[in-house]
Amino acid sequence: MGHIHLQVLPGSRKWRQVVELLGSEAADETVLAASAIAAERDLLRAANDPVFVEAVRLLLMIPFSARSDDFAQSLRDSDLAVGSSPDLFEICAGASERLDDIARAASRRTDFGELAGRALIGTLNDQIGAALPGLFEATDRDVQIEAQRLSRPNGIAALSRAFFGRLLSDSLSYWLDRTLAMQTGPGLRLPDAGARSAFDVALQTYTQEATRIIQEFAPGWYGKRLHEDGRIGSPQAAAFAAVAMKKITEELRRKRDADA
Repeated sequence: MGHIHLQVLPGSRKWRQVVELLGSEAADETVLAASAIAAERDLLRAANDPVFVEAVRLLLMIPFSARSDDFAQSLRDSDLAVGSSPDLFEICAGASERLDDIARAASRRTDFGELAGRALIGTLNDQIGAALPGLFEATDRDVQIEAQRLSRPNGIAALSRAFFGRLLSDSLSYWLDRTLAMQTGPGLRLPDAGARSAFDVALQTYTQEATRIIQEFAPGWYGKRLHEDGRIGSPQAAAFAAVAMKKITEELRRKRDADA
């Protein structure tokens, strides 16, 4: 991880409320709603991170590349350094290398960019790897078939939601972990490992619900951009990322207001 750039200051009014809720008997969902609102401004600002934008571009272009008769060349055209018969491991390694290149070119490496990179690799492994016949039995053709499946409307909906759900969950965990450490132990909110595990499950459920909106608009946007532009470049990825983060923060606020 690089220098800390995601900072919800402990002295801010919204973050003080989160700390107070963690020390109370408030439900986990109430704590999560408060933390999401406290993080809103930082989430919207982080949407401009160049590594995050590139992670979104690769997320959308890898399935599109799988439509090509020459999957490997199409991946290389999308700036992934892969050989002639790329497996999932090579694609993920190429994506990680590409994100490192973007970070170096920007002369800064942010924690949000690191989280976006992890979310990309984790999502690719989940959405493609889980459907393969086996880690060592899968061929490059198997990988292409599963990646191509993700380029269909239902596939891009599930892929986009999985990525943003993982990224939101990891981002909130990043902030909350600083305070949760002080709430762990006998007589506190998290008295044992089981309580912490239950809190993490609540966090994942909360973020998955909050990112449901992504799967509703992603397929239409994706199809329109490919039809009009023929590919997803950095400007299109930046636009998609900005709209996605705006919709997520609006949904987080709606959920908070509905539960109030």
